[in-house]
Order: sequence, then structure tokens, then C-alpha cells
Amino acid sequence: MVNKNPKEYKKMLENNHTLPYKVRIDNQCYNVIVYSMLGKITGVIVTNENGLTVNRAIAEEVIAQVQKYSFYFDYLKKRTQLVKERDSITAERIDGVQRILNEKGLFGEKMQLEIDQLNLALEVYKQQQRKLDIYQEDIALLNEKIESQHEIYEEDWHYAEDLSLAYAIAAYGQSLYLERTRDTRRKMLKWTQLHGKMLSSEHRKALTKLAFVLSDAHAGHIFEQIISLIPMLEIGLALNKDQEIPAQVKAFGKAYELHLRNYESPMEQIAPLIRNKQR
Repeated sequence: MVNKNPKEYKKMLENNHTLPYKVRIDNQCYNVIVYSMLGKITGVIVTNENGLTVNRAIAEEVIAQVQKYSFYFDYLKKRTQLVKERDSITAERIDGVQRILNEKGLFGEKMQLEIDQLNLALEVYKQQQRKLDIYQEDIALLNEKIESQHEIYEEDWHYAEDLSLAYAIAAYGQSLYLERTRDTRRKMLKWTQLHGKMLSSEHRKALTKLAFVLSDAHAGHIFEQIISLIPMLEIGLALNKDQEIPAQVKAFGKAYELHLRNYESPMEQIAPLIRNKQR
């Protein structure tokens, strides 16, 4: 027996909203009502197209699909919360001051290899950030499409999965390069403080600008926030962390794709939120 009025499951002081799209299972469409309090989800109810609450088994299947779609973009949501648009702004700032690193011999023979590695990492950061910006726009357009059509179509699921994979691979490679040049960035900043005054005024001015952009208060802070999210991408994956970065990114891509294709929603975490009753 289904319950005719889902409002009876709303608790005092809770807010509620219906997701702007339906979930289709076995050629039937279902709505999901989300209850929240103080910004935290406190419960969910699933109804059929007539507004009647459905039995628990169907509700769990529907919520699992909603959670799966949300999972595709969990990393993007977390990254956006941390860095806002500052990762893109940082890429633009680096592009404007990076040329000084191409001055061979400026930092001395001992540091040249590390400086070249830093220069490569910054180039990768910029290139991958451009990709991430494009993917993020595509994801936003996909969500707008789903909201306008009020349903997730089969092709939307495939496209969401592809976008999730592409975004994760680009972010992972970017993050690894940033992580492995962490010490070099600090050495470069220290070298600039100690030896910058001995350079020509043109070189000193260019290097000071670069040091300012890469400092802990600016790009350095953004880099550390991005690096802190590496475990979120690696969770549940068996990876060899001793490989060169290109090989590690390739292996990550294969493992992450398999993870996406076979992903199952963690019902032990979701089930307590579902308020639909058994028949």
C-alpha cells in the first residue's frame, strides 16, 4: 500500500524541494522530494507521477540512481567549494609571468633541472585548467538540459559518465604535477629572496612578479587546495604511485573508468534518509 500524502513525512522546521528532474525506471517516472534543515539533507521521499509515495524497494532504486548521477560530479563540486574560480584565474596570471623561467642559466646549473620541471608543471597546469574549464561548462549545459526536459535521458547518463571521466583524468594529471614540484616552488621563491637583487632590473622585475604569483598567499595556496583533493580521486583505486606521471595518469584513467562503469551507490549510507515505507 502506498501513502497518498508525502507531506506527512515532513518534520517540523524542515524545508523541502522537489528535484527539477524525474528518474525513469522500467518506463515509469518518479519524483524525488528532498527534506533539509540548516542546509543539511535530513530525508527524502520518492513519489510516482500522480504524487503518491511509492514502496520502499522502488524508492531505494530511484535514490540510488540520483546518488549515482551526483557521484559523477562529486569531485567537481568539492573543488568548486574550495577554489571557486581561482584555479582559472591563477592559470591566467601564471601565463602572464611564466616567461622568466625560460631564461636559461638564470638560476644556475644546479637548479636548472628543477626549474625546467617547474616550468613544465606550470605549463601542464595551464593546459589542463583550460580543459577543466571547458568540461565544467559542458557539465553545466548538461544539467541545464536535464532540468529543462525534466528527466535524465539514456544519452544523458552516457554523456555524464564521459564528462566525469574526462574531468577526473585532467584534474588528476594536473594535481600530480603540482604535488611533485612543491619543493621546487619553495626553492625558487627562496632563491629569489636571496639572489634576486643581483639580477638585472628587467630580470629582477620579472622574477619578482612570478614569485608574487606563486607565493603561498596566491597560486601556492590554490595549488595546495587542489593537491589536497588527490585522495578523493584515488579512493577505491589500486594505483602504482611510483610510476612516472604520464604512466600514472594513464593507469588512473583506466582504473577510474572501470570504477565509473561499475559504480554502485552506498545504500548503507543512503537508506537511513529514505522515508518511504514498505508495502
